[in-house]
Amino acid sequence: DAAAIRDDFTAFVGMESRAASTDPWNVEPWPDPVETQALLQEISAKISKYIVLRPEAVTATVLWTMTAWAHEGATHSPILAAISVEPDSGKSTLLGVLRFLVPKPFVSVEPTGPSVYRTVDREHPTLIIDEADDLFYRKSDLRAIVNAGWSRGTRIPRQGRWYDPFCPKILGILGKTKLPRTIASRSIILRMWPKKPEEKAEDFAYADDSEFSTIRRKLARWAADNVSIIKELKQPQPPGFNNRLSANWKLPLQIAQHAGGGWPEQARRSAIYLSRTPYEPSMGVQLLAALRAMFAQNRTEITSEQVVQELLAHPDSEWHEYRGRGPITKNQVAALLRDFDIRPVVVHPTKRA
Repeated sequence: DAAAIRDDFTAFVGMESRAASTDPWNVEPWPDPVETQALLQEISAKISKYIVLRPEAVTATVLWTMTAWAHEGATHSPILAAISVEPDSGKSTLLGVLRFLVPKPFVSVEPTGPSVYRTVDREHPTLIIDEADDLFYRKSDLRAIVNAGWSRGTRIPRQGRWYDPFCPKILGILGKTKLPRTIASRSIILRMWPKKPEEKAEDFAYADDSEFSTIRRKLARWAADNVSIIKELKQPQPPGFNNRLSANWKLPLQIAQHAGGGWPEQARRSAIYLSRTPYEPSMGVQLLAALRAMFAQNRTEITSEQVVQELLAHPDSEWHEYRGRGPITKNQVAALLRDFDIRPVVVHPTKRA
């Protein structure tokens, strides 16, 4: 297949050019054992040198960085999603800094599905995608790869072969509404804001240096010595952490527990803070909430016409521009409720509920 060969060749040339440069694909482990708590502090200082983040976001980023190196001990691979609510919030700078801290950074702005799944299957790099604002809506195959790569053991069939998409992943997004819900639920989300006038950070040169190299070497040695120990730790989960949320934070919390000191509580606070409703409820859930309020008025039934009237009663209601096509209709209300197995019934000969 000519397209497949072209993609393979493009990925191969890209990796060869990286190997010939000084970027961090080949890391010689540090010669001495590395203490977890000290390494966490060192990574934190390096990140905070160039980016202004909330303390909870710094903690999560540092723990996620170590998670990327301990990836062989992970069952699930949480995506680190840096979301700039406003332009000039440091998102690209953060991705640039992490490029020199993670194992095998594979940086791409406009990747294709075939190039990603071939490279990830072959190299298991850290996949870094910046400016991914609408990429997943335009390239459904790429979204499927990122989703599938959350769980170890998932394979993607392509052209008679099964590819392994499991690898660490970092995404840069401009605008919180641009992250698909399926990816958001698999992510540790960092919301980033422009610096305040009194907040200072050094300019980042987007270049490797001896400090980055030393930290990478220490991370490589730390992972070799500690992954088998860390993955067996039974860390307590914060209240309400279940399913994907629990899976996303499992390895970061295990690393914090292994570090000891104040890190377990610091990590727990960060997990709780960053996991507060990472995305808006779906329109279906919002409709259920509106119906609950309507039935709180001692009603036992309500017609479809009344539902629409009450949804549109407030002039600033989001229902006035449902999916950008004008006010919501009875049929659209019924379609939303159908997903919850709620259907209208005849209550009068000429009316439907």
